[in-house]
Amino acid sequence: MSLVAACCNTPAVENAHWHDKGEFVTLSTEIAGQKRKTYLTGPKDSKRGIVAIYDIFSYHPTTNQFFDRIAESHGGFQLSVPEFFPEGGIPPEYMGEGSKVMGWIGQYGDYQKNHILQVALAAVEDLRKAGCTSFSLVGQCWGVLMAVKIVSEEGTPFLSAGGPHPSFISLETTKDVKTPLIFLPSKDEADLVPVIERINTKGFPVESVHQRFDNMHHGWTGGRGDWTNAEQFKAGLEAVDLLGAFYAKVAAANDSKL
Repeated sequence: MSLVAACCNTPAVENAHWHDKGEFVTLSTEIAGQKRKTYLTGPKDSKRGIVAIYDIFSYHPTTNQFFDRIAESHGGFQLSVPEFFPEGGIPPEYMGEGSKVMGWIGQYGDYQKNHILQVALAAVEDLRKAGCTSFSLVGQCWGVLMAVKIVSEEGTPFLSAGGPHPSFISLETTKDVKTPLIFLPSKDEADLVPVIERINTKGFPVESVHQRFDNMHHGWTGGRGDWTNAEQFKAGLEAVDLLGAFYAKVAAANDSKL
């Protein structure tokens, strides 16, 4: 299972700016004896929750803007971005060295070793206490794989998962998913249509979604995104709209069953 080449070579944007709409708070549940923070954004009266998994650069102005805008889309969501990398994102000097990038992900982004599921579930519990009754996952790059792993678990509380510029996604890594998915690949990712086609044979109440952004590079909604660039900003807003519409549809389908 290989990482998208652009993920190893493309550094984060350093001149990005955004005034956060949300706030950082501490998760109620400790993870392996450690307190973790989360970035909470969106209308506090929404009953629709989203847990977000950032890319390997951790919190970043473009990443926060992306999640703020999803939280405000399609009627609003309470969106929580928990701290998956307590030591911070990947060191900038690792970019361009694939072995170092993969080594860092193996050390700090391993699904089991780094308690990814437990962090996501802690965020769910706090969203539940805040009044949310449905939950979905959105990730970026590495975070999309983590989201897929979470919705492959038996008894997952999440109704859907996905995100832009996904890494490590294949027929094999998605074979056990229990929910519909949404993938928004850039020009740098492999063809994911066969993955979506197979997921849509599972008979979920909402069809999975795939839209390719062939004019965008890997990471354009996260740490590698420069939304002062008009073309990237336009594509970013389109991604926000697609994701918000999908998660709203999933939540509505769940409400109709209650």
